[in-house]
Amino acid sequence: MRYIRGREMMGDIEVTPLPETTFGAEIHGPDLRELDAGSWAGIEQAFNEYGVLVFHDQSLGRDEQISFAHRFGEIEVQDTNTMRPDLVGKPIVLDISNVDQNGVHIKDRHHPQTRFLGGNEGWHSDSSFKVVSAKASVLHAIEVPSTGGRTGYADMRAAYDELPDSDKAALEGLSVFHSLEYSQAAVGATDTKPATEPSDMNGAWHPLVRRHPATGRRSLFIGRHACQVEGMSVAEGQALLERLLEAACALPRTYYHAWRPGDVVIWDNRCVLHRATSWDLAERRVLRHIRVAGEG
Repeated sequence: MRYIRGREMMGDIEVTPLPETTFGAEIHGPDLRELDAGSWAGIEQAFNEYGVLVFHDQSLGRDEQISFAHRFGEIEVQDTNTMRPDLVGKPIVLDISNVDQNGVHIKDRHHPQTRFLGGNEGWHSDSSFKVVSAKASVLHAIEVPSTGGRTGYADMRAAYDELPDSDKAALEGLSVFHSLEYSQAAVGATDTKPATEPSDMNGAWHPLVRRHPATGRRSLFIGRHACQVEGMSVAEGQALLERLLEAACALPRTYYHAWRPGDVVIWDNRCVLHRATSWDLAERRVLRHIRVAGEG
C-alpha cells in the first residue's frame, strides 16, 4: 500500500501530507492572491502528486478565486448537459449553499436548490457526464455551519493500485457511461424518472481506467454518475460499479475535510472522487465553487 509521508518543500511552499491516508496535503506559506513563480511551481507539483491540496486562512474575493483557478486551466463553461438551464453558457462559478442568490436562507430540505444539492452526497467526479470531464475544482469556504457539512475525498489511484492483477486486466479497455440526468433521477433529486437504459439519457462514455496525463498513474474513473458498462447488462454493470466504488472509497483512501472560514481546497477530478455531507439547514453554509475545464 502506498502511503505518502514526510513534510517537504516544493518550490517555495511547505507541503505537509495529510495523516493516515494515501493522498492529500496541507500547503503552508502562500497567499493565493499573490503567488510568485516559485510558489506556483510548488503548488502545481503538489497538485499532481497529492491530488487534494488544503489551504487555510485565505481571503479570496470572487475575481481573486477565479484568477487562482485559472492558473490550472480555462474555467469550464456550462453546456446544455446540466440540470440547471440558467447556467448554460456561463463559467462554472457558483455557490454550493443553502443561501440563494438574493441572500435568502433556505431551511427547507425539499426546496429545489437544497434538493438538487442532496445528490452531491454520492461519490462523484465533477463533469464526468461530459465528453471532456473537469480537470480541477476549487472550493472556498465563506460561511460554514458549527457542525456537519464536511466534504469527503477518495483516492482512485490508490484504489486501482490495490486491485488484484486479475481485476486490473478485466477492467482494462472497458467503457462506462456517465450521466448527471440519470444519477439525479435515480436518487430523487429531480422529478425525472431514470431511463431503463441509462445511455438513452444525456451523458458521455469514458474509459473505466484512466491514465493521469502528468504522472502516468492509472486510476478508476467511477462514481455516482457512472451508470452503465459497455458490453454488460445494465444490472450487471451497475453491480460491478457499486462493488468497485464501495471498495475504493474506504480507509486509508478517504479524507473528510471539516471546513472553517477561509479554507480553500483544490482537487484533481481526474483521479479523485468527492462527496458532500449534510448539515443542519437552520445554519447557513456558503462555499464558492469554481471548475477548471479538462484538456480533452
